[in-house]
Amino acid sequence: MSQTVTFRFRLTLIVLSLWSSTLTAQNTILPPPAARNIYLQVVSLRLSEARREMQALRKDEPLAPYIYLLENYIDFVQAVLDDQEASTRYFYQQIATRLQSVQAVRDPSPWQRYAEAEMRLQQAALLGRAGKYLPCVQETRRACALLEENRRLFPHFALNRKSLSLVQALLGAIPDEFRWAAEWLSGIKGSVWEGISELELLLAEGAPETRFFEEEIRLAIAFLRLNLLEDKEGAWRILQSKHWNAPQNPLAAYSLAVVAARSGRNDEAIHLLEACPNGEAFHPFWQRYYLLGTLKMNRLDNDADQPLRLFARHFLGETGRWEACQKIAWHALLWGDTAEYRIWMNRIASAKRPQSEQDQAAWREARQGRPPNPTLLRARLLFDGGYYEQAYKSLTQYPAQQYSGDDALEYSYRLARINHALTHWDEAERYYLQTIEQGAQKPAYFACQAALQLGILYEHTQRCQQAKTAYQTCLSLKPQQYRISLHTKAKAGLARLQKQCIGKNRRGF
Repeated sequence: MSQTVTFRFRLTLIVLSLWSSTLTAQNTILPPPAARNIYLQVVSLRLSEARREMQALRKDEPLAPYIYLLENYIDFVQAVLDDQEASTRYFYQQIATRLQSVQAVRDPSPWQRYAEAEMRLQQAALLGRAGKYLPCVQETRRACALLEENRRLFPHFALNRKSLSLVQALLGAIPDEFRWAAEWLSGIKGSVWEGISELELLLAEGAPETRFFEEEIRLAIAFLRLNLLEDKEGAWRILQSKHWNAPQNPLAAYSLAVVAARSGRNDEAIHLLEACPNGEAFHPFWQRYYLLGTLKMNRLDNDADQPLRLFARHFLGETGRWEACQKIAWHALLWGDTAEYRIWMNRIASAKRPQSEQDQAAWREARQGRPPNPTLLRARLLFDGGYYEQAYKSLTQYPAQQYSGDDALEYSYRLARINHALTHWDEAERYYLQTIEQGAQKPAYFACQAALQLGILYEHTQRCQQAKTAYQTCLSLKPQQYRISLHTKAKAGLARLQKQCIGKNRRGF
């Protein structure tokens, strides 16, 4: 699956994990079963049912801090899924009142500070997604200060560590040019390894509050491993749990499908999404159709455009709209309908400049007016789906001399990625280096991505110093597209090298 897809869904799924609510056994009890039921309804996207049950729970315990947190989480999930100004504005209006209410509660348990901190982290997640980075970091700083104080007052309250560790891991993946400011403003030292290790330790210890919210802790670990450690199999294993019931939970099916696709299980990912529950009981989750269409495109299914069209027709949010239109256009191009391709690309070109990286890429292609080479596009999609042998045959059916300009650069890049996936290390290395040499001064992302993947190849084959050089090369390149996500992954790669290679080769580390 392409990095543009995974970047967006990684963001969506990580922000959905920025919440948990428990009490320690120290002077407190766990929330009542009704609260657990509401939580399960929320993470199953049964938001209307959760709201109805919240009314009954509020009558029984009107001043409990976790009441405000549960209510906030319902609005937060809706704002994430809808991705619309109305839902986001409603969230901001409600959280302002809830923060005042929870601060006014006199509760001698860890709940009060914890509930306020988690609500602030949810707000920070939405601010960050909207590109409002300074208020995002400021809210994160307030939340972390509350959690640190809560940890001092209630050292056995395990889920203080959960949220602090998640922030620590995410900060550790920010490129150096931004990380120092984020660490200074948040008051937390970023470290990918330490953050993830602490989350896994928390899960292994199995405290009652941890088991109470095991689903989201597993989800956080899975996506941190997937995106920051490049540990696809580890991410897949952590979600193989009875707590993720895909046939009854759209979010479980979706998250499993994302990890399955990234770990070479494209067919299984499609099956998970096609079997995903649907109906009026669930809040509209149009992103699942975008992902399904994308994965079917990767398999070159002739009906891959249908779920994408469903997404484009019904999703009223911002993120992913134009990338979906781009993929519908690609489908038309691959099936020989150039007129339909132009219709969809003109629709993108007439829009104002979008905010997300993936939508900007679609917008630039539409504005340039130059369709992709069908052979290169077909190889790209097959590779993204994990169909490496088919991708290789598709790409090499024509000689390299047929390509020129940017197509020649993309050809060497695609050939490097496919050989890498097929464990043809020497060939992959040769084509990565060729791509970097020929594309370093060009605005396309191929050279920057080639440097990143070369670093991963060297890291996998235990060539630590060469891996470090490759990651640094990636950070030195400034492509027009995907720069933030590529640099984030390169920074995570350097962090992994610090952990893995310092004992083997201390020079340069």
